[in-house]
Amino acid sequence: MARIAFVIPPVDENAFSGGILCLFEYARGLRARGHDLSLVPLLPSRRPKWFTGDIGWLSPELLEWTPPAGLQSSQLVTLPLEIQCGLYSMYTQEVLQRRLSSFDVTVASACTTALPVHLYGSGRKFYFAQHFEPYFSGESDSPAWYDFHARATYDLPLRIIANSSWLQGKLRSDVGIEALICPNAIDHTVFNGSPKCGQLNDEVKVISYGGRSAVWKGFKDMAEGMRLARLRLPGINLRWQVFGSSALPPHNSIASYEQLGFLSSCDLADAYRHADVLLSASWYESFPLFPLEAMACGLPAITTQIGTEEFAMPGITAEIVSPREPESIAESLVRLITQDSYRASIAQKGWEMCRRFNWETSIATMESILL
Repeated sequence: MARIAFVIPPVDENAFSGGILCLFEYARGLRARGHDLSLVPLLPSRRPKWFTGDIGWLSPELLEWTPPAGLQSSQLVTLPLEIQCGLYSMYTQEVLQRRLSSFDVTVASACTTALPVHLYGSGRKFYFAQHFEPYFSGESDSPAWYDFHARATYDLPLRIIANSSWLQGKLRSDVGIEALICPNAIDHTVFNGSPKCGQLNDEVKVISYGGRSAVWKGFKDMAEGMRLARLRLPGINLRWQVFGSSALPPHNSIASYEQLGFLSSCDLADAYRHADVLLSASWYESFPLFPLEAMACGLPAITTQIGTEEFAMPGITAEIVSPREPESIAESLVRLITQDSYRASIAQKGWEMCRRFNWETSIATMESILL
């Protein structure tokens, strides 16, 4: 069996992102297949409380590190990104080269991890890309630097793995790279339910992910679309529930919503099962988990298609809206809510489609690529 290292971004012990969750699932699955896999965060990070099982988390003595200039570890993530990346390199050199023996495979998992893997990784070196990361430059305090850095990582001599056919095509068209592909998956022991094929009453629950403060998650577009849909459905109490943080407060001037906050996977699955429709309007994604999770819990999904092509077939397994177009969102909400047979068909076929995306298959694909 192989010795494998996944180099990952710093981890919050209390909150997670979909990308980090997927990396942990691959780690747990590869360890279950007998591989000696270690997760190496870019900075000392405590083991997350929100994920169970054997994931190869480094022991505390390997995570000990004294930052330069007397900085505390908690201060590092507040520094400019250019400085953070330098510290990432220093720390990963300490862990990968000085404290851990050589690996058969070293895998980067974000643009900030790619250069450390190139410099200090051993064995076969990969970059598991989970989005086209130059798009994230607008979220950085140094957007020009971030964009340059993200694009430069694609030129490193790392074999790139994409998590969706959209990302595979984007890398081919924009940077001339032919990436391998390994789609992610969801945990069907957590996210499950019966397709919602019955009639709706005069109260309809729509659930969405807030998308942090990232503009490209389309939260303000969803709010405007929800406002228009409420005007067009005066006889229906259209309740909007949002999990995670978002760009607008619950009581805003566009469309109010119920704030569910951060939810564990089990609580999120329960929230899906108590809702009627999933709404997402991201400008671009690369295999987002939440539409697929909702579909597995029986919901008809409204989503954009950029990055969801693996499972969102227009008018068949999902209702597709145009990015940045609130009018399209409103039309889709009205269509799904008022057309019972169409909504039932979307829910049924979406539920059938999502069964294809399970962790056993994805982990086997990742294993075959890495080895």
